[in-house]
Amino acid sequence: MANPEYLRNGDVEYDYRQSSDFYYLTGLPEKEAMLLLAPAGIPMREFGRRVKEILFVMPRNPLAETWEGIRLGPQGAKEHLGFDVVLTNDRFEELVERALAGADSVYVETVRTRLHEPLNESLDFIKRARERFPSFVVADPRKILPPMREIKSEAEMALLRKAIDITCAGHREVMRSAKPGMREYELQAMLEYVFKQNGSERLGFPSIVGSGPNSCILHYRAGNRIINDGEVVVIDIGAEYGMYTADVTRTIPINGKFTKEQAAIYQIVYDAQEAAFQKIKPGAAFREPHEASARVVVGGLLQLGILKGTVEENLSNRAYTEFFLHGSNHYIGLDVHDAGTLGALKPGVVITVEPGIYISEVTAQKYGLHKNYVNIGVRIEDDVLVTATGYELLSGSVPRARAEIEALMAQTGKFEH
Repeated sequence: MANPEYLRNGDVEYDYRQSSDFYYLTGLPEKEAMLLLAPAGIPMREFGRRVKEILFVMPRNPLAETWEGIRLGPQGAKEHLGFDVVLTNDRFEELVERALAGADSVYVETVRTRLHEPLNESLDFIKRARERFPSFVVADPRKILPPMREIKSEAEMALLRKAIDITCAGHREVMRSAKPGMREYELQAMLEYVFKQNGSERLGFPSIVGSGPNSCILHYRAGNRIINDGEVVVIDIGAEYGMYTADVTRTIPINGKFTKEQAAIYQIVYDAQEAAFQKIKPGAAFREPHEASARVVVGGLLQLGILKGTVEENLSNRAYTEFFLHGSNHYIGLDVHDAGTLGALKPGVVITVEPGIYISEVTAQKYGLHKNYVNIGVRIEDDVLVTATGYELLSGSVPRARAEIEALMAQTGKFEH
C-alpha cells in the first residue's frame, strides 16, 4: 500500500512522500494506491485471462485536481509507469478477495501498534481478511525487498549521483560563504537554496548544522545559535533527487582556519576515513570499514594522550566509543539509512563512510582535557559505490583535506554579507 497522508495541524497535511518500498516497485508518487501481486494469477473476465500484477490508483477527478494537482489515473499510470493492468482504487476490495481465496501466504508490509491503540490500515486489512479467509499465513515483504534494493541499477545510480552532486554543491557554497557571527539557520538556508536551485525536490533528511557545543550532538537540527569565531561546524546534509538521497558531512572552521587542537582531531578522523576506504571491495564484511576506522581513531587518541593503554585494550573495552559514538557506514538510496542485508559488500552497493570524534564539555571534563579541546565535534562522511575491483568515491567534488577546505573558505561566496 502507498504511504498514507498525515495531518500536520488543523486541516494542513505534511508534505506527502511515497513509501520507499512502494515507489521501488511501482514508480508511483501518488497517495491512495495499492499494488497487488498474485503469482497464481487472478481470473479477470474483462481481460480474458489471469492477471498477476495490478496497480490500483486514484481516478481522475477534475474538481480534486483543481485543488491538489493532476493525477495520473489508470491510463496515465499505464503510459508512464509501464504497467499492463491499472485500475481505479475502488476495485481493490473486489479483486484482493479473489486473490485471497486461493492464497496460502499473504505478504503485507505492516507497522506495529500498541495494544491500546487502534489498528492501522495494514493491520486492519489483515484482521478483516482473516475473518473471511482464516487459513493464510501473513509474511513480511521486507525479507524480500532489502536484497533487491541493496544493489543499485544504472538508472538508480544516475539519480543517486545527481543527488550527491547537488549536495556537494551545497557544501561548497557554505564553505565559501560561512563567516563568524552567522547563525546556524543561515548556513542551512544557503545550502538548501542551492539544493532547490539545482532541482532537488526535498531534503533526504533534516539538515544537521551544529556549531560549537552543538557539533557534538549527532543528529542536531540547525538552530538559531550564533556561530562564534574559532568554532567548528558539523554540516551533515542530503539533497533528495528523484526520490534518492545523498548523505555527505563536512566539518569546517567558521573563520576558515582550524586551530591546532581542531586540526589534530580532524586529521585523526580524516586518516580513519582513509583507512576505511581501503577496506571497501567485493566480499569484504559490512563492518570492516568501521573496524578499520575505529582502530585509527583509537591510535590517534592514544597519540594525543586522550586515551590511555594500548590500541587492543581500548578496542576491547570500547572506551573509545565515548568519542566515536556511532558506526561508520550505512546504505543509502531511497532512504538515507537504506534497505540492505548487512552482508558482504557486493558491486552495486552504495554505502557511506563517516568516522567521527566528538569532545563535548562533559567528555572533556571526564578525561581532564585542556579547554582547547572542549566542544570539538568532527565528522567526515562520504558516499561510496562498491565496484567490481574496489570502490568509487561519489562525493569527492567537495574538499575533505584540511588545506583544501581552508583554501575554499578563503574564496568569496555568493551569500557573504
